[in-house]
Amino acid sequence: MLSQVRDVLKGPVAWLVAVLLILAFALWGVPNVTQLAASPTLSIGSKNFSAQYIQNEFNDAYQRQNRDSGGSFTREAAIASGMPRQVIDGIVTRSALSQYSDRMNLAIPREAVADYLQNNEAFQNPATGSFDRPTLENILQINAMTVDQFEKLIKEDLTRAQLIEALAASGPAPAPLIDALVMRETERRRIAYLTVTDEMAGVAAEPGPDDLQTFYEENEAMFTAPQYRTFDMLVLRSADFRDGLDAPEEELRRLYETGKERLYDKPERRTLYQLTYETEAEARTAVAALRSGAPFENIAADKGTSLEAATFADAQERDILDPSVAAAAFEAGLAEGDVLDPVRSLFGWTIVQIAGVTPAETTTFEDVRAEIEEAFLEQDVRRRLLDAIDEIEEVRDTGAELADAAEAAGFEVETVGPIDRVSFAPGGAIIDKVPGEALREAFLLEEGEQSEALRLSSEDGYFIVGMKEITAPALKPFDEVRDAVEQRWRAQERRDRISATVSEIRKTVSEGGSLDDAAALFDRAPIELLVDRRFENETISASLSDQIFFAELNDLVSGPAGASGAQVVVEIREIGYAPNAIPPAQVEQLKQLIGYQIDQELVEAFILAIREDYGVKINQAQIDALFADNL
Repeated sequence: MLSQVRDVLKGPVAWLVAVLLILAFALWGVPNVTQLAASPTLSIGSKNFSAQYIQNEFNDAYQRQNRDSGGSFTREAAIASGMPRQVIDGIVTRSALSQYSDRMNLAIPREAVADYLQNNEAFQNPATGSFDRPTLENILQINAMTVDQFEKLIKEDLTRAQLIEALAASGPAPAPLIDALVMRETERRRIAYLTVTDEMAGVAAEPGPDDLQTFYEENEAMFTAPQYRTFDMLVLRSADFRDGLDAPEEELRRLYETGKERLYDKPERRTLYQLTYETEAEARTAVAALRSGAPFENIAADKGTSLEAATFADAQERDILDPSVAAAAFEAGLAEGDVLDPVRSLFGWTIVQIAGVTPAETTTFEDVRAEIEEAFLEQDVRRRLLDAIDEIEEVRDTGAELADAAEAAGFEVETVGPIDRVSFAPGGAIIDKVPGEALREAFLLEEGEQSEALRLSSEDGYFIVGMKEITAPALKPFDEVRDAVEQRWRAQERRDRISATVSEIRKTVSEGGSLDDAAALFDRAPIELLVDRRFENETISASLSDQIFFAELNDLVSGPAGASGAQVVVEIREIGYAPNAIPPAQVEQLKQLIGYQIDQELVEAFILAIREDYGVKINQAQIDALFADNL
């Protein structure tokens, strides 16, 4: 949940800037003025949101991302990427915070909105640095909003920001915390370790019949067959309902032409250097300098700005606010490096130099024909599939078994099993024809029960299972598993011998001896190493390394040595710290980063608590139907 909230709210500063400065309002979208209270699809506290409201919010979010991607982002991709869930989370967080703000009697005066607009760079003319009414009007036009709606939105966002700013101190983390983190990273330990192998653990014992029988009886779980199930399964995939459907060529071409500009054409883009002067004379002087070879960077510096501030990168013609400048900058035939004559613009005289040209691209009908045909036939295929399921359900409603209902609809079920819950048949053969979700559903049913028609996780069809027989777990006869019993007995005996040797070594050290003395009893010598927290090799695993750095000086720790079955005994011989190689600037960055993360956790915990206080009710069936219809 916290990670979902983090996507909606990135902290007090980023949250406020993202909502108000990004022209597309990418995080939360533009809320509608009215909400339909009947049959709420989503409820937060006392506020209800209809399916239509959620659909509108989704459409706004999708259209913004589609514009940002140059028209290549489809609705199907938006739904598959989880955008519906993101939109719903945005609505929930926004509504919960607004209701809490109202309860706290928080309010933003109109003057604060005016001050914000005046001082916000997103609403300023880049040439004059002052508030620009056409810029605001362009934002309102893009988002289909009135001035009153926009003012209301800003007031709500600023009010919510008050709550967040009250929590987020935006300061560095405490110095003791950073010092501890730095020391932890620089800690080094000198260790000695001894690998205890099978050869050091004495001669292996040979099992007698009684040993194996006892081991078998004491470890029945090892030799018990799992529960097996046998069931009927019907899988209906979309591809099975495509036969006989036809997509007329003329209709496919019509769909291509209809969506060509929006989906398949990538318009020409240009990178422009642009400055605006108050007089034509100043503009012509700058143009003359550029045509004489002066870099635009110098011209921008003479005007008191930077090349970066004067650059419009990879822009389409529609991205240029001033229509006169847009028309001149995108005139046919212009090439990289060309300098335009001064253009009479809304704010003075604008000079433009072409810094780069990306030609327009068109995806041909042949390139996307299969994709268009798939989309065209999808509704018919889906209708056929759902009709088949309805026909099967009607027969099942009379009490018929799944096999009979499927046969009446023209389908044939497949009997699967016996099979265990990880797809193995008795004897160890793998049954790989059962979708994982169908197998999981089968192990939830009792004998004689049938599942509903459930969607495949691949979303390309449905499945139904009907349970026929459940075979309970049963202990396998000893004679059948005797070889497996002996194999496991020998492995356990080996582990026991090695563990006993490790215990002997630890006892020697605890009684006053050293690890060197204990190793000498086996004609071995410990290996010394200097390790840090990230050290790991074929003998010392990450988990053993953790033990090493939790142990005290002179302690012994032990654990498995890789996957060989051997064990390793480690002695902590020295604890120290390497010189701090982290530059002061990076330490300062770490302080700010950790401080920011602390702020984030506070904000996220606060928002989670508010959401839980007001309660969130989601009609998931309506949500699924809403977006399934858009596929």
